Amino acid sequence: MSMLYFVFGAGILLLSALFRLAAVFRLSIPLLYALVVPTLFSGWYYSHYMLANVIWYILLAATLLSWVYSLIRKVSALLEQRRCDKAREEIFIQRVRETCRNGGGIVRTDDLQD
Repeated sequence: MSMLYFVFGAGILLLSALFRLAAVFRLSIPLLYALVVPTLFSGWYYSHYMLANVIWYILLAATLLSWVYSLIRKVSALLEQRRCDKAREEIFIQRVRETCRNGGGIVRTDDLQD
């Protein structure tokens, strides 16, 4: 009897880890679909096998699109940050040259901080 509890607990722990990993990669809905539909709706699943697989592939494609969208946003943010840094650098160089032309002194950088 205790072995049954151990196996049940290990199964629950494995499912928990699987869903946590799926949530990190935004695969919770496709995983839930892959587990629930063949199990609870097996009659429908096997009679409409092609449709069930197409639905699953669409869910995976939507996840892939969300990954691509996130990647594009991340790259866009990095490029924007690079552009801002380059603009601050150009302003700083211009101020240093201007200060040197005026005979030296202090270069003001207060407004160039993030």
